[in-house]
Amino acid sequence: MTDTKSPAAVVQAIIAGRNGDIETSLRLIAPESLDQGVRVTREDWRRKWEQMRAGCPDMEVITEHSVENGEWVANRYTIRGTHTGDFFGAAPTGKPFVTGGVDMVRVVDGLLIEHWAYAAPLQSRE
Repeated sequence: MTDTKSPAAVVQAIIAGRNGDIETSLRLIAPESLDQGVRVTREDWRRKWEQMRAGCPDMEVITEHSVENGEWVANRYTIRGTHTGDFFGAAPTGKPFVTGGVDMVRVVDGLLIEHWAYAAPLQSRE
């Protein structure tokens, strides 16, 4: 494949798209990829994002730092929103939260093929 975006540009396009046009984001993910070491499909990604939005409809993910090295991109995020539904197994509190997270994404030929992430526990803000 020629004329592909850089790995960092692919990751930023996925983040922007999943906050609005999920279909655009899904086209930037390989038909099969690894998420936390588990083989997943684009439909698995769709379900994951829909569940995240259901648990926190106003979720905002802010990329604080991003470093690209070959096929890999490492990101540090601030994540904030209101915890109104199940969010990765945590029962809803109805309270605003802020937390931090990091991830590493591998992009080949303009498609995400591997993702690893860690997010700190949710911290309520009042």
